[in-house]
Amino acid sequence: MSVRSVCLRRTATQPWSWWTGAQLSAGVCCLLLVTGCGGSGYAPVSGTVLLNGQPLEDAKLIFEPVGDASGNASGNVSYGRTDAAGRYTLRCPIAAQDGAVVGKHRVRIVTATVPTYTEAQKSQARAALEKQEEQSGGNAADVTDEMVTAYLSDRILPTHSESLPAKYNSQTEVEFVVEAGDTQADFALEQ
Repeated sequence: MSVRSVCLRRTATQPWSWWTGAQLSAGVCCLLLVTGCGGSGYAPVSGTVLLNGQPLEDAKLIFEPVGDASGNASGNVSYGRTDAAGRYTLRCPIAAQDGAVVGKHRVRIVTATVPTYTEAQKSQARAALEKQEEQSGGNAADVTDEMVTAYLSDRILPTHSESLPAKYNSQTEVEFVVEAGDTQADFALEQ
């Protein structure tokens, strides 16, 4: 029995023709168009974030799909950033999709955007750079603040100042279900 006789129950007396292949290809293309390639599973999500009744500007929203009982997530993480009016729109850069995967999400809202270093970290970094400068025959006074920051960013994880309570970010209690179609996800936070 040939491979062709297994596929679509064709026999050696009924060989494949270019017309049969074209019909099959056209049928698959139509099916993909109707189903949307099996559906992307992503839906547009936008909304507004308020803090104590006022728009929260420059906050990062992170929508993390909640996995099933086995821990299998249903998709990739989506992100958004609020504008001056507290509005945001989500995008999933890993899947190159606008919105978020349909289903339940853990939502984190983060306001720490610029990392800061402690004075002790800066002093230690400056001392190390000045010592390196002197050992290489240079002048310790040539060490700039930019050099210190670059040194720190390569070696030390910065401390972040988060203005929102942990229940909205590191220990989030916020969950949201993304439905198929356009989804409005508004959050009214209290501090």
